[in-house]
Amino acid sequence: MHRPSALENPDAPISHHWNDGTHITFGVATIGYRYDKFKIEASSFTGREPDEDRYNFDKPRFDSYSGRLSFTSRKNWALQVSQGFIKSPELLHPQENVSRTTASAIFSYPLKNENFFNATALWGLNKIKEHNGENAALLEASLRLKKLALYTRYEWTQKSVEELNLDENIYGKETLFPVNAITLGFNYDLLEVAHTRIALGSQASLFHTKEELNSLYGKNPVAFEVFLRIYPGLMKPSLH
Repeated sequence: MHRPSALENPDAPISHHWNDGTHITFGVATIGYRYDKFKIEASSFTGREPDEDRYNFDKPRFDSYSGRLSFTSRKNWALQVSQGFIKSPELLHPQENVSRTTASAIFSYPLKNENFFNATALWGLNKIKEHNGENAALLEASLRLKKLALYTRYEWTQKSVEELNLDENIYGKETLFPVNAITLGFNYDLLEVAHTRIALGSQASLFHTKEELNSLYGKNPVAFEVFLRIYPGLMKPSLH
């Protein structure tokens, strides 16, 4: 969700639990080393997400870990591969641990007058012991042209029977359903006040999965939304 190519899209990807690490946690320790354009990192953190009481601090457990190797060119490219072990992330399944593997490529190309083009290709895999691995892939891009921003996103995600809240006796416990989603959208800046911008946006998404789920979700369901976006203007680094 925290990518240049997703700046204008208000919706989290349907695959973000495949592609992101545990992004809500108490306690993270990271050590890393950079050599020229390469960087290697190792982290330890708490696998379980916080409880519903958000007015206190949960105890850091440092029971999970991850590693990442990344390459960043000086201008346009950022590549990474990562592997993580997440201990008991879900309260409803305390005995299940998740092994998560990701790989991604981000391309950014600056244009004139603060315009830019960004694109991302991303793959993730969740694996629970004695269960089939669940894959997800994402392609997204955005183009900024003065006050107008155009963006698109395509996703392919393998959803389990449990994830879709289906009856295991009917569909089988280990069955995976591929869910395809494509989104097209735009933002247009209406005004700017004190380096804060207000934009009007709209997007439409088309979904597709196996025919046997049509009776539950409909054939090729479509989502449409209109929204207002409030966001800070781009930072301009000083040359002095």
